[in-house]
Amino acid sequence: MSELGDVDLDYMRRVIARACAAVEEGNRPFAAVLVAADGVVLAESCDMSNATGDPLNHGEINVLRTAHVNCGLDRMADATLYVNSEPCSMCAGAILRYGLARVIYGTPAAVSRPYISKNPRGLSFPSAPIFALAGQALQVFPGVLLEEARRPFELYAGKAPS
Repeated sequence: MSELGDVDLDYMRRVIARACAAVEEGNRPFAAVLVAADGVVLAESCDMSNATGDPLNHGEINVLRTAHVNCGLDRMADATLYVNSEPCSMCAGAILRYGLARVIYGTPAAVSRPYISKNPRGLSFPSAPIFALAGQALQVFPGVLLEEARRPFELYAGKAPS
């Protein structure tokens, strides 16, 4: 498994900042950035499910669809997806279908869930079992910049009505 470099940490900070901006815009605290192997940003987005009412409008799905339409599958094949929190199982399945090379994320679902759910023991949609299906074809780096990655969730929890 390859190591993470300064460029990876820069993109993680970018996605964390995008997630904080999403909260300020009234969205859920999730964002994603897809970067090609040559360092070109193919797409970036946030979770728009609050704004659209569509529960499938996750940041990862938005990024994958946009990159596919604008760049094609070949351009996405060796790309890295940066996400501020662990992708859900739906997004993990989509990541496999698009054939990405790496996923780098901040908070595990167990860390972010209490900030966004009134029932922290509610539904859980972990990505690990889905990602495991890819074997060596997908590198996954969890818990990157964990403390910084909590910030969008803290902002979100602070804005939630009591």
